[in-house]
Amino acid sequence: MKTICEPNEIKWDIAFLKTVNVKFFILCTISFFIFISTSLSQNLPQEMWHPGYIVLDSEDTLQGKVQYDFESNLVQFTVDKTVKTFTSQNILFFSFHCQYFKRVRSVYSIPYELKGRVKTPVFFEILEEGKITLMTREYVTIENNNRFGNPMYRTRGGFGSREILTYDYFLLTDDGKIHKFSEKKKDLLLFFGRFESDMKDYIKDRRLKVDRQGDLVTIMKYYNGLVSSR
Repeated sequence: MKTICEPNEIKWDIAFLKTVNVKFFILCTISFFIFISTSLSQNLPQEMWHPGYIVLDSEDTLQGKVQYDFESNLVQFTVDKTVKTFTSQNILFFSFHCQYFKRVRSVYSIPYELKGRVKTPVFFEILEEGKITLMTREYVTIENNNRFGNPMYRTRGGFGSREILTYDYFLLTDDGKIHKFSEKKKDLLLFFGRFESDMKDYIKDRRLKVDRQGDLVTIMKYYNGLVSSR
């Protein structure tokens, strides 16, 4: 006995069209979020290759493309399809044109006691050099709260979390000591000595924030210029 399947007649009424519109809207919404997720999933700077050069502790200079990692204090170098890996103990400094931020960045290997360990060479990026040198170390943190439009992060595993670039800041004083900066204005002002009042007014008048990298560079650049002019 044959079983015959006869499709029901399709009724093109208002209820049906509403159902179709809802399904279409849901499909478009899902497609939109997939597109946004893909567009935000760009490589972070430490995952990219940047044109630059490395100066080894032997003072030999290598030119090619570099990929860095502040957390592990490693640099990969490639030229002519050959890849080599160097640690902060093998390198004096390296410089590269960052393909992420579109600017030149310079990184030095400087002895420092990191996380309670004995002093070993670690990487510091130089942001402003002078009487007090502003340095930073870059790393990635995972956050659950997602905000769109921030170029410093990418989505991770969907929309539940994100990878965001984070920075620790350090002040290298002229006595050779490295001080980790708390990102609090009152702590920063203590480093300015007799220029503390001038710097306090400068920061206030220009509404600068000491926990913003661009503003912090501006502050330290002004201070170093102030010191050199007196």
